[in-house]
Parts: sequence; C-alpha cells; structure tokens
Amino acid sequence: YGTLPLVECDPGQVNQVFMNVLANACDAIEGAGNVWIGTRHDSDVVTVTVRDDGHGIAADVLGRIFDPFFTTKDVGGGTGLGLAIAHGIVAAHGGRIEVESAPRAGATFRIVLPTEASAVSLDRAASGNG
Repeated sequence: YGTLPLVECDPGQVNQVFMNVLANACDAIEGAGNVWIGTRHDSDVVTVTVRDDGHGIAADVLGRIFDPFFTTKDVGGGTGLGLAIAHGIVAAHGGRIEVESAPRAGATFRIVLPTEASAVSLDRAASGNG
C-alpha cells in the first residue's frame, strides 16, 4: 500500500470514467457478487483495475464495447454510451482502457493514465493536439 504519483487530469471527467466502469461492473452481476478495485504504479503510468465476477463479455462482443451506442443490455436498459465516453475521456488524457473477459468469468478493466510528469497537457488534449 504505497503512495501513488499524481495524475494530471480533469477530476470531473475522470470521475465519469470510474462511474461508468463501476456501473458496468455492477450491472454485470446478477444477484450477489463482487467488484474489486486495485491500483498500481509502473514507471510513468498509474493503473486502476476494476474487476467483477459477473457474467463476462463474449469474445465476439469485446471488440465493440467501446463503440458509441453499442450495448448488450435489453432495450431500455442502457444507452451504449458509458464505455464509449469513458474510452474517449481516458484517450484525451493520454491513457488507455484495457479489458479482459470471458463468458461466465467476469471482466477486468484497466484504466491506465500517465503520471503528472509524463501527462499530456490537458489544454493540448482538449484542442486535439495532444
């Protein structure tokens, strides 16, 4: 349990990322289940891992989960925007979202953000020059 380095970010936007990923994890669990959150620092990035023991994501769907309006939920159950928005915010901050999953094996999302020293300027990211 060490101290993590600072990450230069827009706190409201990064909060939205965590809310969307956590909401997805909770929605994937039917009945009782677990969600685990972990953090890690490797050289110039901080990684936040969100893992659930929900129903998992099929291989043929994994490549589409960050597409706008894509959802596996029933009609009216989701907009298909949560993960697309999260992906866009993380990319604008110079980071990436990684996902591992298999049906009935839960899902693991890794939100990888550059540390303050290596961060893309938020002004540059917002202007598209990041």
